[in-house]
Amino acid sequence: MRRLLLTLALVLGLAPQAQAAWHFELGIGEQQPRMFDDPRFAALGLDRVRIVTGYDVVCHPGVEQLYLDNWLAAAARAGARPLVAFSFSPRPGQRWKLPSYRTYLSCFRKFRARYPQVHEFNPWNEPNHSSQPTFRHPRKAAGFYNAMRRACRRCTVAAGDVLDWNHLYSWLRRYRAALRGRPRLWSMHNYLDVNRPRPWRRSVTRKILHITRGRLWITETAGVVRSRRYSGYDEERAANATRRMLAFARRSPRITRVYAYQWQASCNTRAWDSGWFRSDGEARPAYRVIVRALAHERKLDAAEIAALDPPLTPATRTWCANTARAAVR
Repeated sequence: MRRLLLTLALVLGLAPQAQAAWHFELGIGEQQPRMFDDPRFAALGLDRVRIVTGYDVVCHPGVEQLYLDNWLAAAARAGARPLVAFSFSPRPGQRWKLPSYRTYLSCFRKFRARYPQVHEFNPWNEPNHSSQPTFRHPRKAAGFYNAMRRACRRCTVAAGDVLDWNHLYSWLRRYRAALRGRPRLWSMHNYLDVNRPRPWRRSVTRKILHITRGRLWITETAGVVRSRRYSGYDEERAANATRRMLAFARRSPRITRVYAYQWQASCNTRAWDSGWFRSDGEARPAYRVIVRALAHERKLDAAEIAALDPPLTPATRTWCANTARAAVR
């Protein structure tokens, strides 16, 4: 890998700079706090990070709250600025129950009191997805946006955060009708656009830009290595989708932020997997796409590119095995 990057640096040093500078910030979404201890995270210089947590994580203190405490503390130590997306409650029997506006607001205010360093929010993660209790209730999802905006005028709150499913347009019409005011910041996830793939002119990303105003954040996107939607395990397919992810982001100056998901594959081999790194920490082709793009964008020299691929520590390579042994104990 290091030899590949050094060769790439020489090539880039001779190649003309054909593309203009990015007009968007590149960030990363990841649920595992160990990302912040990876030397590659610091080398990449990505200071925009995203996590999804239950809307009532502070209302019902427990393991989830301790986990979030650790994640946000690690982000702060790394100098990263978090975007927090709320989702359904992880408590037993609560997944399909939507909170009242009063409950949602109460939990949000408690969240702000506990974590005043967090200023950027998605009121509900992928509210148009069938796995969410908001799936059949777009007006309710809009109400959560309205409530959050009213409760924190100084917060940055992104409307939507929708997934690029085919039914999105009808869902979004009802959602927009219930919004108060006209949001100047929207967010979406364009997994299908970049993985299916769709051409730009038929993409949902382009459609969202046409039917909204203001900035657009792509708050989740990636090349998928493994999921129920795709057959088999395919790292090259994910690398090609990662190229499209960056190409789509360059299409419009209104796209001002892009969060790839995720940093590293889970130890569970059956879980969703769109990581830049395998579970043992080894880099995948998608990471090489990111390195090449950043080298081109930032005009990095050979030494700076090599720094993006530091030697892995034994702890990184044995993380899953150590985690499994600890669980048995």
